[in-house]
Amino acid sequence: MAVVGGLGLMSSMGTSVIERTREFGVMRAIGAKSKTILRNIISEGVFIGLMSWVIPLPLSIPLSLGIGYLIGMMSFRSPLPLIVSPMGLVIWLSVIVVGSIAASAYPAQQASRLTVRETLAYV
Repeated sequence: MAVVGGLGLMSSMGTSVIERTREFGVMRAIGAKSKTILRNIISEGVFIGLMSWVIPLPLSIPLSLGIGYLIGMMSFRSPLPLIVSPMGLVIWLSVIVVGSIAASAYPAQQASRLTVRETLAYV
């Protein structure tokens, strides 16, 4: 699931970089360095990744309770208990952050290598 999410984020970031090529050219023209553009794109990818952790978290607990109740009643005639592991949440958050950085790195590197001439000539 994490690999598919990472590939989706990489595709989304690649599309975003292509759509914003002229924006990067204007940034370069007013003095932005490659490092600034790189950091901008990677931080955008990390933000998207963090939103994929923050938004589903409150939705997953009631859904897990419901599914645990349903499966428990069908199989064991008593609901399955839900135990949320704080360490699991932290580990998954770190996996998301590292995966977001990795998925954003290639599109960010491609954008940071563009020159002003290449970006403004882009149609």
